Amino acid sequence: MIQSKKAIGFFFSLAFLAFLSFYFSARGLLPFTDFALIEWQMKLAGQTIFYLPYLHQIQDPSFSFFPLPDLFFQLTNGKAHSTFPNFYPFLFSPLLKFFGTVSITVAQLILFSGAIYIFHQIKKDVVSTVLLLFGSSLPIYIFLIHETILIFFLEILVLFLFSRNRVTIAGILSALMIWIRPEMSMVMVLVPFCFSNHSRILRFGISILFVLSIFVLGNLYTTGSFFPLRMAKNSDFQFRLETIFYLTKIWIGQVPIFLLSCFFFLRSSVSKQISFPLILLLLVTVVTISLAPNTGGHNTPRYLYGFVPLYILILRKDSEMIPVLSYRWMFALTLISLYTIWNLNGQMKELKKISKFQANTLNEIRKLDDSMLLFNNSDFSFVALPLLQENKDLLLLRKDYDQQDLAELLQKENIKSFTFLELPPSPFTLPENLIIPNCPHKCSFRKTKTLSLPNTLLPITQTQYLRK
Repeated sequence: MIQSKKAIGFFFSLAFLAFLSFYFSARGLLPFTDFALIEWQMKLAGQTIFYLPYLHQIQDPSFSFFPLPDLFFQLTNGKAHSTFPNFYPFLFSPLLKFFGTVSITVAQLILFSGAIYIFHQIKKDVVSTVLLLFGSSLPIYIFLIHETILIFFLEILVLFLFSRNRVTIAGILSALMIWIRPEMSMVMVLVPFCFSNHSRILRFGISILFVLSIFVLGNLYTTGSFFPLRMAKNSDFQFRLETIFYLTKIWIGQVPIFLLSCFFFLRSSVSKQISFPLILLLLVTVVTISLAPNTGGHNTPRYLYGFVPLYILILRKDSEMIPVLSYRWMFALTLISLYTIWNLNGQMKELKKISKFQANTLNEIRKLDDSMLLFNNSDFSFVALPLLQENKDLLLLRKDYDQQDLAELLQKENIKSFTFLELPPSPFTLPENLIIPNCPHKCSFRKTKTLSLPNTLLPITQTQYLRK
Protein backbone atom coordinates (compact mmCIF):
# COMPACT_ATOMS: atom_id res chain seq x y z
CA MET A 1 0.00 0.00 0.00
CA ILE A 2 1.08 3.58 -0.73
CA GLN A 3 -0.13 6.62 1.16
CA SER A 4 -2.61 8.64 -0.88
CA LYS A 5 -0.82 11.94 -0.22
CA LYS A 6 2.45 10.54 -1.54
CA ALA A 7 0.68 9.08 -4.57
CA ILE A 8 -1.07 12.31 -5.48
CA GLY A 9 2.18 14.21 -4.97
CA PHE A 10 3.93 11.87 -7.37
CA PHE A 11 1.30 12.17 -10.09
CA PHE A 12 0.99 15.94 -9.79
CA SER A 13 4.77 16.26 -10.00
CA LEU A 14 4.67 14.11 -13.12
CA ALA A 15 1.94 16.32 -14.58
CA PHE A 16 3.89 19.47 -13.72
CA LEU A 17 7.00 18.25 -15.52
CA ALA A 18 5.01 17.04 -18.53
CA PHE A 19 3.00 20.25 -18.87
CA LEU A 20 6.12 22.36 -18.42
CA SER A 21 7.72 20.48 -21.30
CA PHE A 22 4.59 20.91 -23.42
CA TYR A 23 4.50 24.62 -22.60
CA PHE A 24 7.95 25.17 -24.08
CA SER A 25 7.08 22.96 -27.05
CA ALA A 26 3.89 24.92 -27.69
CA ARG A 27 5.53 28.34 -27.70
CA GLY A 28 5.13 29.92 -31.10
CA LEU A 29 2.30 27.65 -32.21
CA LEU A 30 0.10 29.46 -34.71
CA PRO A 31 -3.68 28.98 -34.66
CA PHE A 32 -5.30 27.10 -37.53
CA THR A 33 -8.86 26.31 -38.68
CA ASP A 34 -11.35 27.39 -36.02
CA PHE A 35 -8.50 28.30 -33.65
CA ALA A 36 -7.67 31.12 -36.06
CA LEU A 37 -11.31 32.23 -36.10
CA ILE A 38 -11.52 32.26 -32.30
CA GLU A 39 -8.30 34.26 -32.08
CA TRP A 40 -9.73 36.73 -34.60
CA GLN A 41 -12.90 37.01 -32.50
CA MET A 42 -10.76 37.56 -29.42
CA LYS A 43 -8.84 40.40 -31.05
CA LEU A 44 -12.10 41.95 -32.25
CA ALA A 45 -13.62 41.62 -28.77
CA GLY A 46 -10.64 43.55 -27.46
CA GLN A 47 -11.86 46.37 -29.70
CA THR A 48 -15.47 45.84 -28.48
CA ILE A 49 -16.42 44.44 -31.89
CA PHE A 50 -18.61 41.36 -31.59
CA TYR A 51 -19.20 40.58 -35.24
CA LEU A 52 -16.90 39.65 -38.13
CA PRO A 53 -16.10 42.72 -40.24
CA TYR A 54 -16.13 42.49 -44.03
CA LEU A 55 -14.56 45.22 -46.15
CA HIS A 56 -16.80 44.48 -49.12
CA GLN A 57 -20.12 44.40 -47.33
CA ILE A 58 -21.56 47.19 -49.48
CA GLN A 59 -20.53 45.63 -52.79
CA ASP A 60 -21.26 42.09 -51.62
CA PRO A 61 -24.23 42.32 -49.21
CA SER A 62 -24.90 38.58 -49.45
CA PHE A 63 -21.32 37.84 -48.29
CA SER A 64 -20.84 35.54 -51.28
CA PHE A 65 -17.07 35.98 -51.12
CA PHE A 66 -16.62 36.29 -47.37
CA PRO A 67 -13.34 34.52 -46.44
CA LEU A 68 -14.97 31.96 -44.13
CA PRO A 69 -17.01 28.89 -45.06
CA ASP A 70 -20.76 29.27 -44.51
CA LEU A 71 -20.68 26.83 -41.60
CA PHE A 72 -18.77 29.31 -39.45
CA PHE A 73 -20.83 32.47 -39.75
CA GLN A 74 -24.42 33.65 -39.82
CA LEU A 75 -25.76 36.84 -41.38
CA THR A 76 -27.82 38.87 -38.92
CA ASN A 77 -29.01 42.37 -39.75
CA GLY A 78 -26.43 42.68 -42.50
CA LYS A 79 -23.49 41.60 -40.34
CA ALA A 80 -21.62 38.32 -40.09
CA HIS A 81 -21.63 36.73 -36.66
CA SER A 82 -19.45 33.78 -35.84
CA THR A 83 -21.17 30.54 -34.95
CA PHE A 84 -18.74 30.37 -32.03
CA PRO A 85 -20.31 32.41 -29.21
CA ASN A 86 -18.36 35.44 -28.03
CA PHE A 87 -18.37 34.28 -24.40
CA TYR A 88 -14.88 32.77 -24.48
CA PRO A 89 -13.33 35.45 -26.74
CA PHE A 90 -14.81 38.20 -24.55
CA LEU A 91 -13.46 36.69 -21.32
CA PHE A 92 -9.96 36.15 -22.65
CA SER A 93 -9.61 39.18 -24.94
CA PRO A 94 -8.04 41.40 -22.22
CA LEU A 95 -5.34 38.78 -21.65
CA LEU A 96 -4.54 38.57 -25.35
CA LYS A 97 -4.59 42.33 -25.76
CA PHE A 98 -2.30 43.20 -22.87
CA PHE A 99 -0.17 40.10 -22.29
CA GLY A 100 -0.22 38.06 -25.51
CA THR A 101 -0.96 34.40 -26.14
CA VAL A 102 1.28 33.21 -23.29
CA SER A 103 -1.20 34.65 -20.80
CA ILE A 104 -4.00 32.58 -22.33
CA THR A 105 -1.96 29.41 -21.83
CA VAL A 106 -1.27 30.37 -18.22
CA ALA A 107 -4.93 31.20 -17.61
CA GLN A 108 -6.07 27.91 -19.10
CA LEU A 109 -3.51 26.02 -17.03
CA ILE A 110 -4.94 27.71 -13.93
CA LEU A 111 -8.47 26.78 -15.00
CA PHE A 112 -7.45 23.18 -15.63
CA SER A 113 -5.63 22.94 -12.30
CA GLY A 114 -8.59 24.55 -10.57
CA ALA A 115 -10.93 22.02 -12.17
CA ILE A 116 -8.79 19.14 -10.91
CA TYR A 117 -8.74 20.62 -7.40
CA ILE A 118 -12.51 21.21 -7.36
CA PHE A 119 -13.13 17.70 -8.65
CA HIS A 120 -10.97 16.32 -5.84
CA GLN A 121 -13.21 18.10 -3.33
CA ILE A 122 -16.25 16.12 -4.49
CA LYS A 123 -15.04 12.85 -2.97
CA LYS A 124 -11.39 13.42 -2.04
CA ASP A 125 -10.62 10.22 -3.90
CA VAL A 126 -7.05 10.06 -5.20
CA VAL A 127 -7.85 7.54 -7.93
CA SER A 128 -10.63 9.72 -9.34
CA THR A 129 -8.46 12.82 -9.29
CA VAL A 130 -5.54 11.17 -11.07
CA LEU A 131 -7.88 9.61 -13.62
CA LEU A 132 -9.27 13.04 -14.41
CA LEU A 133 -5.76 14.46 -14.67
CA PHE A 134 -4.45 11.78 -17.03
CA GLY A 135 -7.56 9.98 -18.26
CA SER A 136 -7.83 11.75 -21.62
CA SER A 137 -6.04 13.94 -24.15
CA LEU A 138 -8.05 16.99 -23.07
CA PRO A 139 -4.99 18.78 -21.52
CA ILE A 140 -3.70 19.46 -25.05
CA TYR A 141 -6.21 22.32 -25.18
CA ILE A 142 -4.37 24.13 -22.39
CA PHE A 143 -1.90 25.18 -25.07
CA LEU A 144 -4.43 26.14 -27.74
CA ILE A 145 -6.77 29.09 -28.13
CA HIS A 146 -10.04 27.26 -27.71
CA GLU A 147 -12.96 27.16 -25.30
CA THR A 148 -12.54 23.48 -24.36
CA ILE A 149 -10.68 24.11 -21.09
CA LEU A 150 -13.20 26.76 -20.02
CA ILE A 151 -16.08 24.36 -20.70
CA PHE A 152 -14.24 21.63 -18.79
CA PHE A 153 -13.84 23.95 -15.80
CA LEU A 154 -17.53 24.89 -15.88
CA GLU A 155 -18.54 21.23 -16.09
CA ILE A 156 -16.47 20.31 -13.04
CA LEU A 157 -17.98 23.29 -11.23
CA VAL A 158 -21.46 22.00 -12.10
CA LEU A 159 -20.61 18.55 -10.74
CA PHE A 160 -19.24 20.05 -7.53
CA LEU A 161 -22.26 22.33 -7.03
CA PHE A 162 -24.64 19.44 -7.68
CA SER A 163 -22.82 17.30 -5.13
CA ARG A 164 -23.16 20.14 -2.60
CA ASN A 165 -26.88 20.53 -3.31
CA ARG A 166 -26.43 23.88 -5.10
CA VAL A 167 -28.69 22.56 -7.83
CA THR A 168 -30.10 25.83 -9.16
CA ILE A 169 -26.69 27.40 -9.74
CA ALA A 170 -25.52 24.13 -11.29
CA GLY A 171 -28.50 24.25 -13.64
CA ILE A 172 -27.75 27.84 -14.68
CA LEU A 173 -24.14 26.98 -15.51
CA SER A 174 -25.29 23.85 -17.34
CA ALA A 175 -27.61 25.92 -19.52
CA LEU A 176 -24.75 28.28 -20.33
CA MET A 177 -22.55 25.36 -21.36
CA ILE A 178 -25.28 23.83 -23.49
CA TRP A 179 -25.80 27.13 -25.27
CA ILE A 180 -22.08 27.48 -25.99
CA ARG A 181 -21.55 23.80 -26.81
CA PRO A 182 -24.88 22.09 -27.69
CA GLU A 183 -23.30 18.63 -27.45
CA MET A 184 -22.96 19.22 -23.70
CA SER A 185 -26.71 18.62 -23.42
CA MET A 186 -25.96 14.90 -23.71
CA VAL A 187 -23.60 15.24 -20.75
CA MET A 188 -25.79 17.37 -18.51
CA VAL A 189 -28.74 14.96 -18.60
CA LEU A 190 -26.48 12.34 -17.02
CA VAL A 191 -25.12 14.48 -14.18
CA PRO A 192 -27.71 13.31 -11.59
CA PHE A 193 -26.83 9.66 -12.27
CA CYS A 194 -23.29 10.27 -11.04
CA PHE A 195 -24.57 10.71 -7.50
CA SER A 196 -26.64 8.58 -5.17
CA ASN A 197 -29.31 11.15 -4.34
CA HIS A 198 -31.69 11.53 -7.30
CA SER A 199 -34.21 13.75 -5.53
CA ARG A 200 -32.67 16.88 -7.04
CA ILE A 201 -33.20 15.92 -10.68
CA LEU A 202 -36.42 17.90 -11.13
CA ARG A 203 -35.02 21.15 -9.73
CA PHE A 204 -31.86 20.72 -11.79
CA GLY A 205 -33.85 20.12 -14.98
CA ILE A 206 -36.21 23.04 -14.38
CA SER A 207 -33.35 25.48 -13.82
CA ILE A 208 -31.68 24.33 -17.06
CA LEU A 209 -34.89 24.67 -19.07
CA PHE A 210 -35.70 28.07 -17.58
CA VAL A 211 -32.31 29.58 -18.42
CA LEU A 212 -32.28 27.95 -21.86
CA SER A 213 -35.69 29.46 -22.59
CA ILE A 214 -34.27 32.91 -21.82
CA PHE A 215 -31.36 32.26 -24.18
CA VAL A 216 -33.74 31.01 -26.87
CA LEU A 217 -35.97 34.09 -26.65
CA GLY A 218 -32.97 36.40 -26.75
CA ASN A 219 -31.50 34.56 -29.70
CA LEU A 220 -34.84 34.54 -31.50
CA TYR A 221 -35.07 38.29 -31.07
CA THR A 222 -31.51 39.08 -32.16
CA THR A 223 -30.85 36.49 -34.87
CA GLY A 224 -34.26 35.07 -35.74
CA SER A 225 -33.01 31.57 -34.94
CA PHE A 226 -34.58 29.31 -32.33
CA PHE A 227 -31.36 27.34 -31.88
CA PRO A 228 -27.86 28.65 -31.10
CA LEU A 229 -26.00 29.47 -34.31
CA ARG A 230 -23.58 26.63 -33.75
CA MET A 231 -26.44 24.15 -33.76
CA ALA A 232 -28.46 25.84 -36.50
CA LYS A 233 -25.51 25.63 -38.89
CA ASN A 234 -25.15 21.89 -38.22
CA SER A 235 -28.84 21.07 -38.44
CA ASP A 236 -28.56 18.96 -41.61
CA PHE A 237 -27.81 15.57 -40.09
CA GLN A 238 -26.21 12.97 -42.32
CA PHE A 239 -25.33 9.52 -41.09
CA ARG A 240 -21.67 9.01 -42.01
CA LEU A 241 -20.00 5.74 -41.15
CA GLU A 242 -16.54 7.20 -41.73
CA THR A 243 -17.21 9.92 -39.14
CA ILE A 244 -18.45 7.38 -36.60
CA PHE A 245 -15.48 5.11 -37.23
CA TYR A 246 -12.98 7.95 -36.93
CA LEU A 247 -14.51 9.36 -33.73
CA THR A 248 -14.64 5.89 -32.19
CA LYS A 249 -11.00 5.29 -33.06
CA ILE A 250 -9.67 8.51 -31.55
CA TRP A 251 -12.03 8.22 -28.56
CA ILE A 252 -10.60 4.81 -27.72
CA GLY A 253 -7.04 5.86 -28.51
CA GLN A 254 -7.04 9.16 -26.63
CA VAL A 255 -9.30 8.46 -23.65
CA PRO A 256 -7.96 5.51 -21.62
CA ILE A 257 -10.63 6.05 -18.98
CA PHE A 258 -13.15 4.77 -21.55
CA LEU A 259 -11.30 1.48 -21.97
CA LEU A 260 -11.00 1.21 -18.19
CA SER A 261 -14.77 1.73 -17.93
CA CYS A 262 -15.39 -0.97 -20.52
CA PHE A 263 -13.19 -3.35 -18.54
CA PHE A 264 -15.12 -2.65 -15.34
CA PHE A 265 -18.40 -3.05 -17.21
CA LEU A 266 -17.39 -6.47 -18.53
CA ARG A 267 -16.17 -7.53 -15.10
CA SER A 268 -19.40 -6.40 -13.46
CA SER A 269 -21.41 -8.23 -16.11
CA VAL A 270 -19.60 -11.46 -15.35
CA SER A 271 -20.16 -11.02 -11.63
CA LYS A 272 -23.78 -9.97 -12.29
CA GLN A 273 -23.32 -6.64 -10.49
CA ILE A 274 -24.20 -4.45 -13.43
CA SER A 275 -23.99 -0.68 -13.03
CA PHE A 276 -27.02 0.76 -14.80
CA PRO A 277 -25.65 4.34 -14.77
CA LEU A 278 -22.57 3.01 -16.57
CA ILE A 279 -24.75 1.25 -19.15
CA LEU A 280 -26.68 4.48 -19.68
CA LEU A 281 -23.45 6.45 -20.03
CA LEU A 282 -22.07 3.99 -22.57
CA LEU A 283 -25.30 4.16 -24.58
CA VAL A 284 -25.36 7.96 -24.57
CA THR A 285 -21.72 8.00 -25.66
CA VAL A 286 -22.58 5.77 -28.62
CA VAL A 287 -25.54 7.99 -29.51
CA THR A 288 -23.39 11.13 -29.34
CA ILE A 289 -20.79 9.58 -31.63
CA SER A 290 -23.52 8.54 -34.06
CA LEU A 291 -25.13 12.01 -34.09
CA ALA A 292 -21.88 13.97 -34.43
CA PRO A 293 -22.20 16.26 -37.49
CA ASN A 294 -18.48 15.94 -38.17
CA THR A 295 -15.28 14.77 -36.53
CA GLY A 296 -14.81 18.07 -34.72
CA GLY A 297 -11.38 18.57 -36.26
CA HIS A 298 -8.14 18.96 -34.30
CA ASN A 299 -7.61 15.17 -34.33
CA THR A 300 -9.23 14.98 -30.88
CA PRO A 301 -12.63 13.71 -29.70
CA ARG A 302 -13.58 17.15 -28.40
CA TYR A 303 -17.32 16.46 -28.77
CA LEU A 304 -16.94 13.72 -26.17
CA TYR A 305 -14.62 15.17 -23.53
CA GLY A 306 -17.59 16.12 -21.37
CA PHE A 307 -18.22 12.44 -20.65
CA VAL A 308 -14.79 11.90 -19.07
CA PRO A 309 -15.65 13.20 -15.55
CA LEU A 310 -18.91 11.25 -15.64
CA TYR A 311 -17.14 7.97 -16.39
CA ILE A 312 -14.83 8.59 -13.45
CA LEU A 313 -17.60 9.49 -11.01
CA ILE A 314 -19.69 6.49 -11.99
CA LEU A 315 -16.72 4.13 -11.81
CA ARG A 316 -15.83 5.37 -8.34
CA LYS A 317 -19.39 6.01 -7.19
CA ASP A 318 -19.40 3.43 -4.41
CA SER A 319 -15.76 3.75 -3.39
CA GLU A 320 -14.82 5.09 0.00
CA MET A 321 -12.10 7.62 0.73
CA ILE A 322 -9.07 5.68 1.93
CA PRO A 323 -5.71 7.01 3.13
CA VAL A 324 -3.75 4.44 1.13
CA LEU A 325 -3.56 3.36 -2.50
CA SER A 326 -3.16 -0.26 -3.54
CA TYR A 327 -0.21 -1.30 -5.68
CA ARG A 328 -2.67 -2.49 -8.32
CA TRP A 329 -4.18 0.98 -8.66
CA MET A 330 -0.75 2.57 -8.47
CA PHE A 331 0.40 0.46 -11.39
CA ALA A 332 -2.77 1.17 -13.41
CA LEU A 333 -2.61 4.91 -12.81
CA THR A 334 1.09 5.03 -13.68
CA LEU A 335 0.44 3.14 -16.91
CA ILE A 336 -2.45 5.46 -17.84
CA SER A 337 -0.39 8.55 -17.00
CA LEU A 338 2.60 7.49 -19.08
CA TYR A 339 0.37 6.53 -22.00
CA THR A 340 -1.42 9.89 -21.93
CA ILE A 341 1.85 11.83 -21.72
CA TRP A 342 3.18 9.83 -24.67
CA ASN A 343 -0.02 10.50 -26.60
CA LEU A 344 0.03 14.23 -25.79
CA ASN A 345 3.65 14.42 -26.87
CA GLY A 346 2.72 12.92 -30.24
CA GLN A 347 -0.12 15.40 -30.64
CA MET A 348 2.18 18.27 -29.76
CA LYS A 349 4.58 17.17 -32.49
CA GLU A 350 1.72 17.15 -34.99
CA LEU A 351 0.68 20.64 -33.91
CA LYS A 352 4.22 21.88 -34.38
CA LYS A 353 4.27 20.46 -37.91
CA ILE A 354 0.99 22.19 -38.73
CA SER A 355 2.26 25.41 -37.17
CA LYS A 356 5.46 25.23 -39.20
CA PHE A 357 3.45 24.77 -42.38
CA GLN A 358 1.25 27.72 -41.47
CA ALA A 359 4.17 29.98 -40.53
CA ASN A 360 5.96 29.21 -43.80
CA THR A 361 2.78 29.73 -45.81
CA LEU A 362 1.95 33.05 -44.16
CA ASN A 363 5.49 34.32 -44.63
CA GLU A 364 5.37 33.53 -48.34
CA ILE A 365 1.93 35.08 -48.78
CA ARG A 366 3.15 38.23 -47.05
CA LYS A 367 5.77 38.57 -49.79
CA LEU A 368 3.15 38.71 -52.54
CA ASP A 369 2.79 42.12 -54.14
CA ASP A 370 -0.98 41.97 -54.39
CA SER A 371 -3.06 42.88 -51.37
CA MET A 372 -6.15 41.19 -52.84
CA LEU A 373 -5.96 37.41 -52.43
CA LEU A 374 -8.50 34.88 -53.70
CA PHE A 375 -8.84 31.35 -52.33
CA ASN A 376 -10.90 28.39 -53.45
CA ASN A 377 -10.19 26.24 -50.41
CA SER A 378 -11.75 27.19 -47.07
CA ASP A 379 -9.06 25.39 -45.04
CA PHE A 380 -6.47 27.49 -46.82
CA SER A 381 -8.37 30.73 -46.22
CA PHE A 382 -8.47 29.87 -42.50
CA VAL A 383 -4.68 29.74 -42.54
CA ALA A 384 -4.57 33.26 -43.97
CA LEU A 385 -7.00 34.86 -41.49
CA PRO A 386 -4.20 36.58 -39.51
CA LEU A 387 -3.33 38.52 -42.69
CA LEU A 388 -6.61 40.43 -42.44
CA GLN A 389 -4.87 42.59 -39.87
CA GLU A 390 -1.82 43.07 -42.09
CA ASN A 391 -3.36 45.02 -44.97
CA LYS A 392 -4.22 41.91 -46.94
CA ASP A 393 -7.70 41.42 -48.34
CA LEU A 394 -9.10 37.89 -48.55
CA LEU A 395 -11.93 36.53 -50.67
CA LEU A 396 -13.15 32.93 -50.75
CA LEU A 397 -14.65 31.38 -53.87
CA ARG A 398 -17.52 29.02 -53.21
CA LYS A 399 -18.64 26.11 -55.30
CA ASP A 400 -21.52 28.03 -56.88
CA TYR A 401 -19.78 31.40 -57.14
CA ASP A 402 -20.82 33.74 -59.94
CA GLN A 403 -17.93 34.93 -62.11
CA GLN A 404 -19.84 38.05 -63.09
CA ASP A 405 -20.46 38.99 -59.45
CA LEU A 406 -16.80 38.48 -58.67
CA ALA A 407 -15.69 40.64 -61.59
CA GLU A 408 -18.11 43.40 -60.64
CA LEU A 409 -16.93 43.33 -57.03
CA LEU A 410 -13.30 43.66 -58.11
CA GLN A 411 -14.19 46.48 -60.49
CA LYS A 412 -16.19 48.44 -57.94
CA GLU A 413 -13.38 48.13 -55.42
CA ASN A 414 -10.99 49.45 -58.08
CA ILE A 415 -8.76 46.37 -57.95
CA LYS A 416 -5.99 46.48 -60.57
CA SER A 417 -4.57 43.03 -59.87
CA PHE A 418 -5.06 40.08 -57.56
CA THR A 419 -3.44 36.75 -56.79
CA PHE A 420 -5.38 33.50 -56.89
CA LEU A 421 -4.03 30.90 -54.45
CA GLU A 422 -4.88 27.26 -55.06
CA LEU A 423 -4.30 24.18 -52.99
CA PRO A 424 -4.74 21.17 -55.31
CA PRO A 425 -6.87 19.32 -55.96
CA SER A 426 -8.83 22.46 -56.82
CA PRO A 427 -12.59 21.99 -56.49
CA PHE A 428 -13.13 24.86 -58.95
CA THR A 429 -10.98 27.47 -60.57
CA LEU A 430 -10.94 30.82 -62.34
CA PRO A 431 -11.08 31.24 -66.12
CA GLU A 432 -8.14 32.50 -68.14
CA ASN A 433 -9.96 35.81 -68.59
CA LEU A 434 -12.39 37.08 -65.99
CA ILE A 435 -14.70 39.35 -67.98
CA ILE A 436 -16.07 42.53 -66.38
CA PRO A 437 -19.63 43.21 -67.62
CA ASN A 438 -20.79 46.69 -68.66
CA CYS A 439 -17.26 47.98 -68.73
CA PRO A 440 -16.01 50.75 -71.06
CA HIS A 441 -12.26 50.29 -70.52
CA LYS A 442 -9.93 47.49 -69.41
CA CYS A 443 -12.74 45.00 -69.23
CA SER A 444 -11.13 41.81 -68.01
CA PHE A 445 -8.73 40.35 -65.52
CA ARG A 446 -6.26 38.24 -67.43
CA LYS A 447 -4.21 35.40 -66.13
CA THR A 448 -0.52 36.23 -66.42
CA LYS A 449 1.61 33.62 -64.70
CA THR A 450 1.26 30.63 -62.41
CA LEU A 451 4.02 29.77 -59.99
CA SER A 452 4.35 27.49 -57.00
CA LEU A 453 4.38 29.17 -53.62
CA PRO A 454 7.83 28.31 -52.23
CA ASN A 455 8.70 26.90 -48.80
CA THR A 456 5.14 25.93 -47.92
CA LEU A 457 5.52 22.12 -47.69
CA LEU A 458 2.38 21.79 -49.85
CA PRO A 459 1.87 22.14 -53.63
CA ILE A 460 0.26 25.58 -53.41
CA THR A 461 0.14 27.59 -56.62
CA GLN A 462 -0.09 31.35 -57.05
CA THR A 463 -1.65 32.85 -60.15
CA GLN A 464 -1.63 36.57 -60.76
CA TYR A 465 -4.42 38.29 -62.67
CA LEU A 466 -4.01 41.79 -64.12
CA ARG A 467 -6.74 44.08 -65.33
CA LYS A 468 -6.27 44.78 -69.02
